[in-house]
Amino acid sequence: MARLRLALLGIGLALLACACGPAGRSAQAPAKPVAPDGARARRPAAATDANQLQVPAAWQSRIPVIAPPATAATLRQADGALARGQLEQGNGPGPGALELYLAVLAIAPDDANAQRGVRSTLEALLERGRLAMRGGDLAAALRIDGIAAAVLPAHPDLAAYRSYLAAAGLAAAEVERANAAGRRLRLLQAEDSVASHLQLAERAVPDFQPAIAARARWNGQLLARAWAAAGREDFRAADGMLLQSQALAPGDASARVLGIRVVELRQARTDAVLAEGNAAVDALDLDRADRVAVHAAAISAQPARVQDLRERIHLARHYGPFKPRQVFSERLAIGGVGPEMVVVAYGSFTMGVDPDAGDPDAQANESPAHMVAFKRGFAIGRSEVTVGEFGRFVEATGYRSQATIAGHSSVYDERGGVFSEHEGVDWRRDHVGRIASPSLPVVHVAAEDARAYTAWLSAQAHARYRLPSEAEFEYVLRAGTRTRYPWGDEAPRHVVGNLPGDGDLSRSSRRWGNAIAGYRDAFWGPAPVRNFPLERFGTYDMTGNVSEWTQDCWHDSYQRAPADGSAWVNPGCPQRVVRGASWASALEQARSASRLQVDANSSGARLGFRVAREL
Repeated sequence: MARLRLALLGIGLALLACACGPAGRSAQAPAKPVAPDGARARRPAAATDANQLQVPAAWQSRIPVIAPPATAATLRQADGALARGQLEQGNGPGPGALELYLAVLAIAPDDANAQRGVRSTLEALLERGRLAMRGGDLAAALRIDGIAAAVLPAHPDLAAYRSYLAAAGLAAAEVERANAAGRRLRLLQAEDSVASHLQLAERAVPDFQPAIAARARWNGQLLARAWAAAGREDFRAADGMLLQSQALAPGDASARVLGIRVVELRQARTDAVLAEGNAAVDALDLDRADRVAVHAAAISAQPARVQDLRERIHLARHYGPFKPRQVFSERLAIGGVGPEMVVVAYGSFTMGVDPDAGDPDAQANESPAHMVAFKRGFAIGRSEVTVGEFGRFVEATGYRSQATIAGHSSVYDERGGVFSEHEGVDWRRDHVGRIASPSLPVVHVAAEDARAYTAWLSAQAHARYRLPSEAEFEYVLRAGTRTRYPWGDEAPRHVVGNLPGDGDLSRSSRRWGNAIAGYRDAFWGPAPVRNFPLERFGTYDMTGNVSEWTQDCWHDSYQRAPADGSAWVNPGCPQRVVRGASWASALEQARSASRLQVDANSSGARLGFRVAREL
């Protein structure tokens, strides 16, 4: 760690040196390209360009030597390695994409495909480095910095990357100081405490995983001490430690669980003492009743606290350890946390709409309108499951999605302006078949793929995750409304979600045939999650972005549908209910009651999913 900090200090000094140079000039001219095995490379025509790629001498033993006839095959091999995420030799058994592209450049420096491939690989490496920094793996991030600096020292993202790397070094040092303060039981003091150092770490690097882990560690020890104090009937000390826990780790679910257990223990012991006091009063043993009253005052809460306990028990019956509208993410067995969830309050609503209710777009399959009552709350994903989250599941399990097995999925074809099957498309791709950003909602997933993800998540978090039922989806989408759309009865007059508007254009300047008049949200295709306004029940993107799988089998009407909000499932049903509008849906599909009948094996660029959790 000391070496890493010295290296990061060096980066900081280098950045200062760059900042002192003349505006618009690189601090150091790029080195000339070096060919493998010491052979001098042919100088590219644009060798004086600040963006000229470099073939580092330190990599000569790693860059394969190829003959000119092998250029095309090597490029295909490089493209495949890039698609698989084998970016360079350090993370794979053979040459990575970077070495293969550089091998082509060593004999054909002007090859535009190889130039683009190197830049794409470096961008992916820098993104991997940023993820490594957030995870605390500064050695890996430094290694990627060295690769990027050697290959393309004038890369436009390198200065920002190094600034982030320096910040990660500062954050790591603050985590070490936080752990030292924790060993001295300095948790919440204004200076030199776990809380103060972790605040500095998270200010330097938001979502710094070692800081999150350290906060969980010291909060866990504090909760253990609180439970021990409660066992000694020192409830004042236990309550104080629970308050400290709320300040040290706001929103931590384990603290709420322990709070309920402490209150229940306190109530049980208080009830026993008060029962003894009532018995003493019944027996007119008033001296004894006085003594019992002193004992009860020492261990029991005030009457208001007793009422608070009753309310908390009521909440526990309906929400387990959670509260309505609470946002949480659960720790996973492999490390990190699962999707962010929001707790939905239990209640009732009228589901569906009757064809004669005045909605010109109402469908027979949306009726009869019927009352659904939830006896317990549930949690639902605040966002659609992202490419990054689904990729973590695939990496952990080796799971192969149905589109991966089939070798194709449906994408938007810019040339024809239609959706069509394309080879080689699965969950890793976006709506047009490009490599998808980790923050995009995952698409090209079938119902079974979504179910497999929820099963894995359940095992990782030791909780029951699943797809939402159709009733749960409509309950959250409506959020207490009875209008045609979640926002009202008319077409939207302001941006409410990722929907097709007549102001939206594709990359080739195509316009929607089913566009909403006067509407523009600036996206053609799925948007990264949480780009649109927060919805009433604390979710994002239930209005638009991608349509979503539910648990329910398709039924042509709501005759005999469950009235408790549970999924209506028949074993082996071939078709499922899909809910919600997508980025390419007509306005009528954005209605709160709209539902779609989709083959369970289908996948495409408009269909994803979010998870639900039982409480």
